[in-house]
Amino acid sequence: MSEILIISHENAIRSQMLEAYLRNALGPKSKVYSAGTEPSGVDPQAIRVMAEDRVVIAGHTSDAIEEYSNRQFDLILILDPSTSEAVERICRAKKTQVYEVSEVNGFGGPERMQRVRELRDELKKLALKIAQEIQG
Repeated sequence: MSEILIISHENAIRSQMLEAYLRNALGPKSKVYSAGTEPSGVDPQAIRVMAEDRVVIAGHTSDAIEEYSNRQFDLILILDPSTSEAVERICRAKKTQVYEVSEVNGFGGPERMQRVRELRDELKKLALKIAQEIQG
């Protein structure tokens, strides 16, 4: 069993989506968590666009990385390179990978919703790629 932690700045959209897709791709052989350096709650538009893909993140919580400071992970995935320093100070892992995944800013509106959908599709592909690498 492998344990994976996904880190982003707010733990509101990107890390929540990737967590759900990785859980689905890896199945029960892995435990996947997500956290943020400044958690702000799960974004309602992220919940909606994931539901469009039949993936439920409505029950997810937005956790702070400090909540995982006493754990050793097999892999930490960092989605925002600016958080790397904080992650290195707080979390421990056998392996760390950094991905630059763009953020979605602002609130509501159809343009933002479309950007969240595009991000969802990008993260779904990334999850499949990561899962293939993990499973060999």
